[in-house]
Amino acid sequence: MKKLFVFLFLCFGLSLQAQYSFNTVVNTPLVPSVNIVISNLGNGSPINQIRSLVVYDSIKNSINFYSNGKPVLVNSPDAQVKTRFQNNAIQVELTKVSKSDLVLLQNLGSNVYLSSNSDISLTLNSGSLAIPKTSLESQSLGKILITNDLMETYFGAFGGEYAYANNSFNWSFTPKSESDINKMELNADFSFHQSYHLSKGKAGNEKPLVFYAKGRVSTNAKDSLNYLYIYPLNFDISGASEAQMMARFGVEGNQTFTNGRMAFNFSYEKLIGNLVDFTYGSNRLRLKPVLNIGGKVYKEFDNMRIGTESSNELSGQVFANLYYNIPVFDNYSIIIESNTYYDFSEAINPDQKLKINYSIALGVDIPKSPFKTLFKYKDGQVDVNNFSDSNLTIGLLADLESVLGSGK
Repeated sequence: MKKLFVFLFLCFGLSLQAQYSFNTVVNTPLVPSVNIVISNLGNGSPINQIRSLVVYDSIKNSINFYSNGKPVLVNSPDAQVKTRFQNNAIQVELTKVSKSDLVLLQNLGSNVYLSSNSDISLTLNSGSLAIPKTSLESQSLGKILITNDLMETYFGAFGGEYAYANNSFNWSFTPKSESDINKMELNADFSFHQSYHLSKGKAGNEKPLVFYAKGRVSTNAKDSLNYLYIYPLNFDISGASEAQMMARFGVEGNQTFTNGRMAFNFSYEKLIGNLVDFTYGSNRLRLKPVLNIGGKVYKEFDNMRIGTESSNELSGQVFANLYYNIPVFDNYSIIIESNTYYDFSEAINPDQKLKINYSIALGVDIPKSPFKTLFKYKDGQVDVNNFSDSNLTIGLLADLESVLGSGK
């Protein structure tokens, strides 16, 4: 009889235990974040947010993502997990997380759960409530749902695949044997894309301006592969289209601007389907190739041509660019960039032929960092001077989305 009583008591106690709900949402108005909202806590009174947070912080408690007893984001030093207390829910906020981290959480699926350092003590407006660590773990197991739509919403807040194509920094050196000046050269290749507002419109209807800069500079300032594009005014005219259409106004030139021009540029960027898969089952983020097609009108303010063709030209170009970041196995990447263009000026393009420059890089991931060691070969003509050259460099590559925690 006593055993029966104990059994009934245990069953009754289990039936009284709150059955928590777990909902995964994306917050995008400010800094984009992935939020796990834990509700149905069994609290009869709203949570006192300040007092609960004081107790939570005083014992250095924390909630994080686990799988099979191990932290999931241990190799993501930039990812931040914060706990917030709402009126009737606990919110686990995940920021500065890359899409590859979300892919990892998605692939682990039913093995992912939330865990804390210790039981969570909540101070309510009337009374208190404890969230046992074991209950949090058992009830959250398999309920942290990272869907494809959620990833698209989160990643899209940073510009999606376009962010990887438009935000990167590469430090490198050119060996003396490859140098035009017979000594080692230091180089920097960069691309930076940042939105800003001059004024605020109606909520939800603001159309941000975009600052965009791209270039290659080096200690050999006269290297014909060096260039600078600086577009302080960029207008996103995409509307509801999934493609990205931009109108840009700025300056273009070589590193010293001995070739320089003002340019108005219109481009249509479109994601195309993945062409190859070299991951062979590895948990790697596969970005789609970014194809950029457009045209520009420019007016030169300086050039290095001599003779009858030395006058500054008012002309135009059409172009097509491709950026493709291909993951290979667990730790390697092949990064392909190309620019094909046609210049209508007979002074600049006397043979009236298509010009092309391209680069192929092999990157090797550096563990626990957003950097890759990079071996890069570049060849062809740069459209600001049309000089032909080739170059081999060795260095480090970082995508600014990872380094800066994603900034649209």
